[in-house]
Amino acid sequence: MFRFPLILVFSLMMTAACFAQTDSSWTAPRFDSYQIYLKKPVKEIREIQYHKDCTPIKGRISEERKIIMENYEPGNKVYIQLIYTDGTEEEFVRSPCYIDPVIL
Repeated sequence: MFRFPLILVFSLMMTAACFAQTDSSWTAPRFDSYQIYLKKPVKEIREIQYHKDCTPIKGRISEERKIIMENYEPGNKVYIQLIYTDGTEEEFVRSPCYIDPVIL
């Protein structure tokens, strides 16, 4: 007989606790540039663009085997064509989980 009111009170308390911890004003941080780590040193970037709509992305080569992208919109796949210092060429698509923000 006392179980039902006890269960009802407990469930109301849990519901209130869940809603109390929600912060609706949170927004994802924005960064000025993003980076992609590479296997080998790069000689030249032939092309960097969004995989979905082929819009070009401004990018440069870093000295630590990274590509730094200036105008990348987070959450998008990137298509890249590269020439490595050993003369080999490669083209690939990187998903957003492999693209990191540059934190200074």
